[in-house]
Amino acid sequence: MSQRLILYSDGGARGNPGPAAIAYVATTEDGATLKEDSRFIGNHTNNQAEYHAVLLALKYAVDQKAQEVTCYLDSELVAKQLRGEYSVKNPELQQLNSQVKGLFGCFKKIRFVNLPRSNPMISRADELVNITLDAEARKASRILQKSKAIGEGGRFVHASIRTSNLQRSIDFYSKYFGLKVVRRHRIEASNAEIVFMQDPEGEGCMLELTFYLDQKEFLQPEYEKRLFDHLGFSVKDINAVVEEMKRAGVVVTDEPKRFSEHATIAFVEDPDGTLIELIEHD
Repeated sequence: MSQRLILYSDGGARGNPGPAAIAYVATTEDGATLKEDSRFIGNHTNNQAEYHAVLLALKYAVDQKAQEVTCYLDSELVAKQLRGEYSVKNPELQQLNSQVKGLFGCFKKIRFVNLPRSNPMISRADELVNITLDAEARKASRILQKSKAIGEGGRFVHASIRTSNLQRSIDFYSKYFGLKVVRRHRIEASNAEIVFMQDPEGEGCMLELTFYLDQKEFLQPEYEKRLFDHLGFSVKDINAVVEEMKRAGVVVTDEPKRFSEHATIAFVEDPDGTLIELIEHD
């Protein structure tokens, strides 16, 4: 084995964060392929996957007792963070950055170089990532189909909350989240009316509003005493939504704040005090 090793790595997530896979191609200095490998790593962001791919490639280099390593990757951000040109602010990436740098001592020389995805070897690593993600998706589909066949599987279809004023709640969720009434039912046994609402595309989970006609009192417990925590809605412009809600007198319990590298969140209450998390993804 040559003491010099060339590594091409790539990582990707479908959803960011979402199902993620990593891959690398190891070659000699003259371009002869020594090893290709890929792994499914569960739910991660693209940047996290890029770091995991570098780690996987470097661990192979350590096993091969390589002394000099050049790591090529298509993520300019990760390459510059590993070269110390960019700071690492995200806590998860800080940990991964430290893990990679913890392997520096295993080599006499190590370099990190950013290459475009059009590079043939980077393109091959990307292909391995997608092959792995496709295989995992097929596997998940087979498991789901099997579980459906034996009655053990299912999917989350709706969340139910109670309301003291049905039309007021319908108007609220229509105005701020664009939900439409899908269907409504009268439940004679409990003298209740229920309304199912969903986004116009029918892609998200349904919200069920339940109104008991005989209910005389509707008191929302203090938050710490509630068994139900909160609903979650994605929004395109969280600051604009929060400002519009404030003008309408909606209770904003938590102003928009950065939750992760790719998400900003805020918390508000619906007309009956049900807590709602607003989420804006980058």
